[in-house]
Amino acid sequence: MAISEIASASNANVEGTGKQTEDSNKMGKDEFLELFVTQLKNQNPLEPMDNKEFIAQTAQFTSMEQMKNMNQNLEKFLGMQKLTQVSSLIGKEVKALDSDSGEEITGEVEKVKMADSGPKLIINGNEYEMGSVNEILG
Repeated sequence: MAISEIASASNANVEGTGKQTEDSNKMGKDEFLELFVTQLKNQNPLEPMDNKEFIAQTAQFTSMEQMKNMNQNLEKFLGMQKLTQVSSLIGKEVKALDSDSGEEITGEVEKVKMADSGPKLIINGNEYEMGSVNEILG
C-alpha cells in the first residue's frame, strides 16, 4: 500500500465530516511520519514493502524536513534584512501616509520596532508601516 493511497483514504474521511480546513490539506512531518508508521504496521507480511520504496519514502521525509528548515531560516534572514534596511532610516526625515487620516505627514524617524506584521517606524511619536513611507528627504 502506497502512502498516496493512505493519504487519499485519510482525506476522504476528513472530507466526509465537512470540517476540513485549508491547513488540513498540507501534510506536515508529524502526519507524514504517522502515515509512514501506520503503513509499516499494516503491511502484508507475505508481501512486505519493497526496499526501494522504503528508501524513497525515507528520502522524501528527509527532503521535506530539510525544506521546512530552509524556509524557517529564510524567513529569519528576510526579517533581519528588513530590520537592517529600515534601521538605516533612523534619524532621517521622511514623508509617510497616515493610514487613519489619509494625510501625508513629514517627520524624523525616531526609532524602529519589529512587529509580527513587519517593521514599524516611529515618526513624531506615532507608528507607521514601512510601506506607508512615500519619500525619504534626508
